[in-house]
Amino acid sequence: MQRKHSLGDTMRLLVIIVLSSLLIAPSMEVFGSSHGIEGYSETGCNCHGSNPGDDTYVEIIGIPKNYSHGEVYQLTITLTGGPQEAEQGHRGGFNLKASDGDFISKDSTTYITENGEITHDHSGANQRTWDIEWKAPYSEEDVLFTIAGNVVDGDHQPTDGDDWSLERYTSYGSEVSLSDQILQYSDILIIIFLFGIPLVLLYRQKS
Repeated sequence: MQRKHSLGDTMRLLVIIVLSSLLIAPSMEVFGSSHGIEGYSETGCNCHGSNPGDDTYVEIIGIPKNYSHGEVYQLTITLTGGPQEAEQGHRGGFNLKASDGDFISKDSTTYITENGEITHDHSGANQRTWDIEWKAPYSEEDVLFTIAGNVVDGDHQPTDGDDWSLERYTSYGSEVSLSDQILQYSDILIIIFLFGIPLVLLYRQKS
């Protein structure tokens, strides 16, 4: 005679499955993705090797020594060294973070993450150079840039055949002048001028 499973048996099975998942989860390693990553700009892509490559370098060209408030800067990210570029398949990726300001993606090879960092997209994993933009903040604080670059051998596996590198840059701030403060809110002021003033005049005419 076949034994019927009670509700208690089902609940016990579910508890076992959940507990097993919790025990396994901490041991699972988080791997980088050809679709980009975030949160690794300071620690590096250690799933592609426990230590950075000795001859692997990531560089950002275009970061100003002293930024101008609201200025948009053209930045180029370049990876050098590491394994030879594959004729086909993935070649590299990056994760870049800035303590202030806004990144701007110029094409489909990069995108902005939910936390405001910038990384390569899937199509951008087939190269080792990327062009992006960064809009400087209206701030007196220095801006810290941290970046992790990952150079891969094209076998689509996070193995020791890949290398990675870390770098950081600082762009220094300056006092925010009155004109800069006005420029910061220029869009809002234009909206008020175009729509707010006519509405006030119309209201006065009717009253």
